[in-house]
Amino acid sequence: MSATPPEPPADPEGSGGVPEGPAGHGPPATPGGRAGAGTVSRLLGDWRSEGVAVHVALRDALAELIDGAYLPAGQRMPGQRELAAALGVARGTVVRAYAELTEAGRLVARHGSGTYVRGTAAAAGRAGEGRLRSFDDRPVVADLSSGALPRSPLVADVMPDVGRLLAEGSPDDTGYHPAGLPALRSALADRFTARGLPTREDQILVTAGSQQAVWLVATALTGPGTLALVEDPSYRGALEALAGAGARVRGVPFGPSGLDLGLLEAAAPGARLLYVQSALHNPTGVHTSGERRQELAALADRHGLLLVDDQSQAELGWFRSEPLHGLERYADPERLLVLGTLSKLFWGGLRIGWVRGPRELVGRLAELRRGIDLGGPVAEQLAALVLLPHAARERERRRAFLATQYEETAALLHRLLPAWTWHTPAGGSGLWADTGGDAVALARRALARGIRLTPGPAFSPHGGHRGHVRLPVWQEGSRFAEAAGILAEWEGEK
Repeated sequence: MSATPPEPPADPEGSGGVPEGPAGHGPPATPGGRAGAGTVSRLLGDWRSEGVAVHVALRDALAELIDGAYLPAGQRMPGQRELAAALGVARGTVVRAYAELTEAGRLVARHGSGTYVRGTAAAAGRAGEGRLRSFDDRPVVADLSSGALPRSPLVADVMPDVGRLLAEGSPDDTGYHPAGLPALRSALADRFTARGLPTREDQILVTAGSQQAVWLVATALTGPGTLALVEDPSYRGALEALAGAGARVRGVPFGPSGLDLGLLEAAAPGARLLYVQSALHNPTGVHTSGERRQELAALADRHGLLLVDDQSQAELGWFRSEPLHGLERYADPERLLVLGTLSKLFWGGLRIGWVRGPRELVGRLAELRRGIDLGGPVAEQLAALVLLPHAARERERRRAFLATQYEETAALLHRLLPAWTWHTPAGGSGLWADTGGDAVALARRALARGIRLTPGPAFSPHGGHRGHVRLPVWQEGSRFAEAAGILAEWEGEK
């Protein structure tokens, strides 16, 4: 396959390999501090875009720094006049850029104190799954920021069954189920039991997709000052949820074989929670081997870590007919939370996820969820209940679809962008590609042409992986080819 990207550098202090900021200008600014105008200017680099209004180019460049955690939540921004002088622009340009970033939820102005970074969690609602969509007022050539898959035809097929169940009076109650519809919880418990993890109904919480599950875990089980460990890179939604809860998030390098267990051992003392994706990793597509999963579980047990194993991608393996295994065979079930979803297998619009864990923790999460929405829509949960028996059939359909799409995408990238390298994923809907250059600058330039990309720092708690992008394996029509052609033109200009 393609050349192997270099492993993340080892960190002798066990900090998880915190990388330097762009162009060797040092690490990202410290949360809660103040970013000087000179620092922000260096982080921005060559931010102007030909044919784009100056304030728009500055706005989008600052949005990229915020989204990549180079300007983390709580950071005080430079004064408008100060930054204008450092960038050589009119003060009004900075005023307009700040105002639009504030309106978008990335900045917040505090009277008499200054302007502060609100962070990516507040902007995530506008951003969608790709989370790089700063503003939606530009024509889109291709959205390569999202790995969302097309809807399964089975979703429409089961809707008459949902109507029939409701007409027959099932369920015959008020419709409020904070922990989830009992029949669905029971069916999910049976699935876990069949896969070797004995589970009761009261150990299952049904959520509005796995993202809500991640948010509930982060909010209920971490807080200001709590040290949470994650893979670096990791799922961006988890990084946002943990940061939003006020946790101190430390990344541990993750490579083609999984987590660096030596650095994890060094980082574990004092940590409360470890969030991993051992079944199938987003964004890299790595499935951690059984031996390493066993070592990981033993390490977590030694340090008393609560393990959160997000198995949202487990149904999307390319080379096995069964869902990929995670930590359920090796970890102490009293210190393990397993997250899952039907949204990847059937449709993103079907917001059904779950948490499987100890009864006491699941009850705590259910109480928190009660305060949000009193429980999910019953019709969607009935649809999930009817769809579950068809999971194996849909898994085979997805596997064939993704394998074909990957071959086409890989051939296109080899032809148009031969310098880009990657490892063949074990599954999933994305490709973690090393561009060999500055992917943040590439994403900023691409956005001006209507191409949305998600660069590596979006997946890192420390702003690392600046040379990487996460690409979708699938894109409707010829949009991917058109976008890759534009990117290839820029590569040829280097």
